[in-house]
Parts: sequence; structure tokens; C-alpha cells
Amino acid sequence: MHFFTFLLKNLLRRPARTLLTIVGLAVAVGAVVSLVGVASGFKDSFMKIYESRDVDLVVTRAGGTEAINNGLPEQLQGPLTKLKGVKQVVGGLVDTIQFRDQGLLGVLLNGWPPDSPLFSEIKMISGQKLTAADTDKIILGRVFAANMNKKVGDTIELYNTKKFEVVGIYESPIVYENGGAVILLKELQSLINKPNETSGFTISAEKPIDEKGLDDLAERIKALQPGLQVKKSAEFVNNVQQIKMINAVAWITSAIALVIGAIGMLNTMIMSVFERTKEIGTLRAIGWRRTRIIQMVIGESLLLSLGGAIVGSVAGLVMVKLLTELPNTSGLVSGNISLPVILWGFFFAILVGVFGAIYPALWSANLLPTEALRRK
Repeated sequence: MHFFTFLLKNLLRRPARTLLTIVGLAVAVGAVVSLVGVASGFKDSFMKIYESRDVDLVVTRAGGTEAINNGLPEQLQGPLTKLKGVKQVVGGLVDTIQFRDQGLLGVLLNGWPPDSPLFSEIKMISGQKLTAADTDKIILGRVFAANMNKKVGDTIELYNTKKFEVVGIYESPIVYENGGAVILLKELQSLINKPNETSGFTISAEKPIDEKGLDDLAERIKALQPGLQVKKSAEFVNNVQQIKMINAVAWITSAIALVIGAIGMLNTMIMSVFERTKEIGTLRAIGWRRTRIIQMVIGESLLLSLGGAIVGSVAGLVMVKLLTELPNTSGLVSGNISLPVILWGFFFAILVGVFGAIYPALWSANLLPTEALRRK
């Protein structure tokens, strides 16, 4: 009999225990794939925003932890635009709002100037884009409009103080913008009492430009006024507090799930070798070497790990896909899980399989045939 077939038959002799072990490990792997996948997708999506908009530098106020709440004067756009080597400067104001009756929390509300190039990146599904004359008007992202059951011509109340007429529904290449809304910059400044302020500016440099050129441009921007923080787009995304927190929570939760999965695997393999003491003694008596016994125990554990990794990865992918359909998360979760995240899930499953089988494998390999055959 082939060795692989022998291992498989050993596992199938106890189908209930094998199935429960695979399910337990699948939960742990599913947690890694879904939580870490969502966290890394969140970061990747932010990075794609800057890459798709050719953003090289992000200018915010220094010293704060919440980037969107650290305002900069809107008038700074003029001096930024005049700097040598600057191709485009985009400013805007961002806030998060909530609609508790609809169960929507953390909806992004953007305030853009009427001449913002960001309007050219969205595709109108119905209605029109905002113009300078559109006061008390709002355009909604596709997902947000569906969650609020709003269409062109309806009204929506912001901050429980002012009603806006919906004049357009848009589709954005950025998932977060589909779950949000846009009003004119001046109106958002008035609503949140931040006159003439923006959340920050994004800078596109003239090309070609190398790292040294970007560093030089960043220094010239900082010299415009005290208290400016200028970071390259990748550095800015990596230091966003919300992204760092989401990553930390995802890895901590996944680590706890993996520890529980490892304990389950250890318990399964210990029970398995204890119940087969006489069988192992017989195998030793007919000439099986210790290394062969170790290979058998670890091999069975790895097969369980592989089963758990496959089931867990599929479950994680399905779970993330479902999150993209829920009203509370559809505007935040992109639904894309990268291949490295799935490979991390398989790596952890194999790690759990090996560590969970080491002690039972060594114990059974060191068992003398005569002692094993005497055990009841």
C-alpha cells in the first residue's frame, strides 16, 4: 500500500474526529484569510487611490494623529501650485457621518471644490455632477444611495441640521467613495464649522522625478509655512492610524484563533497515537524505523492541516464577499483577497500541523515494541 494511502486510511478510520479537527483548523485559517485579507485590502485600496491619481506627496498638518481632522488653510493651494516641479495640487475636506436609523456608521462625506479634477474620475449613473451653482445639492455614491434607498430628486439630511437635494448617483473606481457622498467644499466647511480649511493636499509632481527630487520638493513644501507634514504617498498610507489599528486587531485575533487551532491539533494527534499504541508497537515489531513512525504521525497531521487550510481559505473568501454585500461594510470592504494572504493561511496551517504533531510523533517513535504491545 502506498504510504500516502496508508495515512489517508488512518484518518478516515475516525471520520468524526478528522472532520472536527479540519473544521477547527478551518475556523483559524478562515480568520487569518478574512481578517488579514480585509485589513490588507483596506491598505491596498488606499494605496491604489494615490497610484490611480498619480499622487506623489501628501501634505497635512504635523503633530496630529487623525489626518482628516487636522485642517490646513485652503489658501495654501496657491503657493503649492506655484512651486517648481509641481504638476497638480488637489485639496478637499473629508468628514465621517452616520445614519443610525439605516445602521450606517462611518460614511465618508467629501467636500470638493467645483473645479476639482476628482469630479472627472467619477462616472454618473444618473443625474449630474455638482457645479459651482449647486448649493444645497449632493451626489451619492452607488452603494450609499442603495443603502439609503435614495434616487435623484430625493432629499437627505446631513448632521440633523440641513437637507440636501440628491442631483446625481455616481460610480467611482475607489470603493470607499462608492459608499460615501460629495457636496461642495464651501458647504462642508460651513456644516462642520471649518471655514477656509481643507483636510490636506495631494501633490502630483512633474515627471520624470526620482526619490531625491521628491525629497527636495517635500523640503520646499515644508518651507512654505511652519507645521506642515509632507510624506510620500506610500509612507502616508503606512502611517494612517486607522489602518495600523485594523492591521493590529486582525493579526491579534488571527493569532488567538491559531493558538486555539494548534491546541485542537495537538489534542487530536495525542488521542490518535494513544488509541493506536498496539498498532504502533506492531509496526515497530515488523521493522518500521522510528523515523517512519514520526513521518506517519506528522504526515497525518499535515493532511489535516491541508484540509483545514483549503476549507478555511474558501470560507474566508466567501465571508469577505458577503461583507461586500452588507450595508454596514459594503462601502469599506473591497472584497479582493490577495494571493499572499491566502498563502499566509496555508503557511500557518502547516505550522500548526507540524507543531501539533511533534510531541505525539516523538512519544510514539520512542515507544518500545514490547512495551507498546503490553498496553491495553
